Amino acid sequence: MNEQLHALVERTVAQGVGARVFPLRWDNRRIWVKQAVPAKHKVWHSVQRFAANITGIPLLRPTVSPGGQKGLESEAATLRKLTSLGVLVPDLIDVGENWIAIGDNGRILKTCIEDDVDKGNDDAIRRHVVDAGAALARLHREGVAHGAPLLRNMTLRDDHQIGFIDFEEDPNARMPVIDAQARDILLFVFSIQREFKKRPELLRAGWQAYVEAAGATAPQLVPLRKVIRLLRPVYLMLRPFRRWLGTDALNGLWAYRTLRKSLYR
Repeated sequence: MNEQLHALVERTVAQGVGARVFPLRWDNRRIWVKQAVPAKHKVWHSVQRFAANITGIPLLRPTVSPGGQKGLESEAATLRKLTSLGVLVPDLIDVGENWIAIGDNGRILKTCIEDDVDKGNDDAIRRHVVDAGAALARLHREGVAHGAPLLRNMTLRDDHQIGFIDFEEDPNARMPVIDAQARDILLFVFSIQREFKKRPELLRAGWQAYVEAAGATAPQLVPLRKVIRLLRPVYLMLRPFRRWLGTDALNGLWAYRTLRKSLYR
C-alpha cells in the first residue's frame, strides 16, 4: 500500500470529483482512479439467467458486476491475470477500500475513430476497426474473454497498438471460456454496427479481421454458430417490422445478418 497515493485519492474524493472514474497525476504520470459502485443486478438479469437455463446457451448468462469492494477486487484480479498473459491492459497501481488506481492505457478508441470521422479520414477509420478485431482475437488466443469489448472499452496506445480497459464484468467465471468469447464477438460486432450504421463495410472488415487472426476453426465460433442459428426465427420475425423498430434492435438485425452470411456461406 502506498500511503501517499491513498491520501491523495481520499483527499480528491472528499473534495468531490463529480465522476466515478477520474484522472490524477502521480509519480510523473497520469493515472486513473475507479470508485466502487452499487451492484448493477436488475430484474432483467434474472430473466436473462432463466433464458440461458431454458435454452442451454451459456453465453446468455448475465455477467453483471457485483459492485462494491467485491467488484473492484474482481477487476483487480482480472488485470493481474491479463497482465501476466501479456494482454495490453492498464497496470494495476494500487487498491484502496473503495477504489482502484490503474495506469493510463491510451486514448479511447471510440474517440479516436470519431475524430477521424470528423476529419473524413476513411483509411484511419478502417485501420482502427481492423486492428480492433485482430486485437480481440489475440486476447482470445490467450484463453480468456473480455466481457464487454466495445469500441469505448478499447484504447489506442502510444505505441499504436490496441489496448483494453473496463473489466468490471467477468464472464470467464460464469460460463465456459469459448462461450464467453462468442459473447465477446457478438458485443464487438454490435458495437461497430452501432457506431457505423451506414457503413456495413466497416462491420464486415472488423469481423473479417477477427476471423483471420483467430482462425476459421477457432473453437469459440462453434457456440457462436449455435446462437446465430437459434436466433434466426427471431430475425425472420422482426425483419418485416424493421421500419418500426428502435435503433438498437435495427443494429442487432444488421449485425446478425453479417455474422450469419459469414458463418453459413
